[in-house]
Amino acid sequence: MVEPMGICEKHQLPLDRNGECELCRLNDMPSAPPPARSAWWALIIPLALALAGVAWAFSSFGSEPQGEPQRGVRTTAPRPAGSTPATERRRAPEPEAIPKPPRPPIPGDIPIPEPSPKGTQLQGAPPPPGAPMEADVSEWKWDLARRRVSITMYATQWCGVCRKAREYMKENRIDFTERDTEESSAANERLGELNPRKTIPTFEIDELVYIGFQEQLFEAKLNQAARKHL
Repeated sequence: MVEPMGICEKHQLPLDRNGECELCRLNDMPSAPPPARSAWWALIIPLALALAGVAWAFSSFGSEPQGEPQRGVRTTAPRPAGSTPATERRRAPEPEAIPKPPRPPIPGDIPIPEPSPKGTQLQGAPPPPGAPMEADVSEWKWDLARRRVSITMYATQWCGVCRKAREYMKENRIDFTERDTEESSAANERLGELNPRKTIPTFEIDELVYIGFQEQLFEAKLNQAARKHL
């Protein structure tokens, strides 16, 4: 067992070989310096406070109390139900036009139609197919003259206009002869004599030649040829 070197007068503890007690050794030991504060906290804290102050200032000055109109905006109080604005009350309703009643007929009056000039027709209303062109010609004579006209159509089976002309003449009972220019070389040669461009359909109406098909133009050519058969 190690005998103590003596008693510390200050702490009343046994001394070691160096003449120090335990408390003296602890007091002589250098203490660890306190950890230095990071410099970032010195910058972040003031910056966060400044941003919070700016946000509070914008929120307090930028917002206005709810219910108050914005500056520069004109508001109109809501109109109660059933009320009419003054501008609408000033306008009087326009009276509806009341048709004038016709004059009652007087006993003894005879309506006299206005005479129309001879040969005139209403605009936009073409005569029906086969209608007489002359007023002094009866319908049966005019129909007979139209039947005496020789009509030959040069066409093909795939042509849509030819199909339209074919259906029109069948519906109106117009006698015609059809010659297919693809199946007959003679029909193709005759088509070239009548129409050098050889477009179809081409009609030979007596000695008249009509190219294409439109109902009114076709009827005009047919009536022109029918006048010579009266």
